[in-house]
Amino acid sequence: MAAGRNNVGTLPYNSKIYLSTNSGSSWIQATLPALTATFWESVASSADGTKLMAGDSSGDFGIYTSTNSGVTWISNSVCPYSFPCTAVAISADGSKMVGCVLVDVPPVRVSIYTSTNSGATWQTNNAPLSFGSPGRNWHSVAVSADFSKLVAVAVNNGLGIWTSQSTPSPQLNITPSGSNLIVSWTIPSTNFAMQQSTDLISWSCVTNAPMLNLASLQNQVTLSPSNSSGFYRLATP
Repeated sequence: MAAGRNNVGTLPYNSKIYLSTNSGSSWIQATLPALTATFWESVASSADGTKLMAGDSSGDFGIYTSTNSGVTWISNSVCPYSFPCTAVAISADGSKMVGCVLVDVPPVRVSIYTSTNSGATWQTNNAPLSFGSPGRNWHSVAVSADFSKLVAVAVNNGLGIWTSQSTPSPQLNITPSGSNLIVSWTIPSTNFAMQQSTDLISWSCVTNAPMLNLASLQNQVTLSPSNSSGFYRLATP
């Protein structure tokens, strides 16, 4: 778990992020970049807590991310003219991110930017913009575990709740577990069934029921060795 706190006053502002590894029973202060003025406006975490992102709304610093549970942080260059960040959200596996960022060129507005590579690169999307005065400002955002559903709250011009939905292809991951293999995928917003084949032509459904791993928000299927080659995929029913 992660939480932010802002104390408004004279510089330097006493803005902090706190982390918890026991469902909020106790908290520790995260090590943060030594910045002169920061308001940690929003913070988000992957399902396992290893990947974090935080939005600074103070002026010049934007979005910061961490891949080691908040031990170290790096700055993300979202767009050439972006500064304060009002809200952030992250997928369950931490690979996909969204941020509501102020674009400081006329017409000044808060735009929604997304990343599909853990913050390495960012792009705008088709979120509706309003170029009036005041323009539409995106104030809050949330995403589903697989990042297929987004919801954002707009204030000022175009006040309301906006939603976006896509159908991404879930990715199968295979990891060894003793003498078995575990096939896993992030909980999708659309139902998928796991199938198997020996020749990539004929497919049948895997009879093992997937188990939900609450720590990673992934469905998992354990497979025993069969001493033969096999292929697996996810398909809509």
